[in-house]
Amino acid sequence: MSRSTTQDQWLNTVIDQLHSLESVEYENEEDSRVRLTISCGGDSREVFLAVSGTDYRTQKIQYSQLRKTLLVLGIKEGQTFVAAKLPSRPMTPQMRSARAKQKAAFDAWQEVWLTLRKAEKALDVAYEITQMRDYY
Repeated sequence: MSRSTTQDQWLNTVIDQLHSLESVEYENEEDSRVRLTISCGGDSREVFLAVSGTDYRTQKIQYSQLRKTLLVLGIKEGQTFVAAKLPSRPMTPQMRSARAKQKAAFDAWQEVWLTLRKAEKALDVAYEITQMRDYY
């Protein structure tokens, strides 16, 4: 299957979204790959994504590796945020801001999951359309 704009669009969206997170280090490799070092809970993992010259199968494998990496790090899809128990004393502004920051980070990871699923779905649809065009 030839490379489509849908593949480029969603791959770039996923990479940009990951790049914007604080716990992700982004580095361009010399061989047109991107290295993402994802840290969570004191553990970190590296993921390499090819940004050019990939076909359907390669991109499906990349998305699968990214999903597995997130699961290994404990970032699970579809969870709801449960904040720590409120203290008996009133919260200070620093405590409120720390809680808000924690919730924002949680929501950002859930958005990554949503984008990743949308990217996979768009990739599947583009592949099916190409297969149908070849058939008919």
